[in-house]
Amino acid sequence: MARVCGATAVALVACAPLAGSEVAERPSGIAAAPASASALRNPYDGDREAVGAGRKLYGAQCARCHGERGEGVGRAPSLLSEAVRHASAGALFWFLTNGDLRRGMPAWSRLSEPRRWQIVAYLRSLDQTSK
Repeated sequence: MARVCGATAVALVACAPLAGSEVAERPSGIAAAPASASALRNPYDGDREAVGAGRKLYGAQCARCHGERGEGVGRAPSLLSEAVRHASAGALFWFLTNGDLRRGMPAWSRLSEPRRWQIVAYLRSLDQTSK
């Protein structure tokens, strides 16, 4: 029994660096969005009413962590960052839908698809006002 446990421990120690490197190399955040997400188009692009609805949803669901204007609070990142500003609407929608629990971002798939797109429309309006 001791031999089996010892051999298992040696195998785990030997494989640990491989497991760590795999996790470290895997993209996270918006960068984890598949290429197909970029093809998604926001049906509310340019819709001022959708931006207003997205602002309300953002205030209720997102502002606590990301700040009233997307500036980020504590460990939550700013939504005015280059990564967010240069991400496609589809990548933002994908990330909002799937989240990244390793980084503290919950999945918001329980929100309806139109509501998630409205939040994306609002995020895009932040991009316009920050220029």
